[in-house]
Amino acid sequence: MKYQPAFQKRRLLTVNIIFALTALIIEWVGISLNMYVYADNFLTIFNVPVIIIASWIAIGNASWIVYKKFSWIAGLLTGIIIDLPLEFLAFHFGWWTWIPGWSPAVFFNAPIVNFLVYLGVSLGSILTYNHIMKPKL
Repeated sequence: MKYQPAFQKRRLLTVNIIFALTALIIEWVGISLNMYVYADNFLTIFNVPVIIIASWIAIGNASWIVYKKFSWIAGLLTGIIIDLPLEFLAFHFGWWTWIPGWSPAVFFNAPIVNFLVYLGVSLGSILTYNHIMKPKL
C-alpha cells in the first residue's frame, strides 16, 4: 500500500464517518416512515442493521473509485449496480421487505425511489470525496 500522510488518513476517516452517519439517518427515516422492514436477525443501531451501514460505506467508496477510474456516469451508476443483486437476494432470503405505497415497485418489490436514493448516494459520495480529499493549498 502506498504511504499516506496522517492528514490523508484523517480525511478518509472523515469521509467514512460522513457516509456512516448519512446511512444511519436515511435508513432510520425509511424505517420510521414504514417504507421497509429489516429481518430481526441483524445487529442494529437504532433499528438500522450495521451491515446496511457498512454497505453504504462500501458503495460510497466504490462509487468514488469507479468515478476516478472511468467517468461520472459510471460512478453515478455504481450504487444502483451494486444494489440490484442485493434486492434480488433480499427478496428471496427475506433480509428486508418493501412496504408498498411510496412508489411503483420495479425490481423484486424494490420501488423506483430506492434506485433514486442509490443514485444520490453515489453522487453524494463523489462530491464528498472531491471536497474533503482535495489537497488544501
